[in-house]
This record gives sequence, C-alpha cells and structure tokens, in this order.
Amino acid sequence: MNRKKEICSCYHVTKGDIADAVADGATSFKDIKKATKAGKACGKCKKKVKKLTKKLLAD
Repeated sequence: MNRKKEICSCYHVTKGDIADAVADGATSFKDIKKATKAGKACGKCKKKVKKLTKKLLAD
C-alpha cells in the first residue's frame, strides 16, 4: 500500500492517515471522519474511504 497516496483532496488525507486511524481504533467511516476529517467537505472520497477502511479492518 502506498501510504502517501492522497484519498481526500479537501483535507489532504492519505492512505497512511487512514491506516493510522484504524490502528488507533477507528472501526467505521464515522470514526475515520472524526479522526482525519476525510469525507467532511465535498464527500467525493466517501466510497474510497469506506472501501479502504473495510480492507484494513479485514487484514
């Protein structure tokens, strides 16, 4: 996984930021949004964030 790849362009949230949030206990999109702000502005990244979160939780 490329930890530097940007998922949320509004808040410049990367895959690494989301992985860190999951490692810190985030288990849902709501938790990720609270921890990183990803998905709070335009919402275009919502599907990507949910998919990545689901993948990280499965691993």
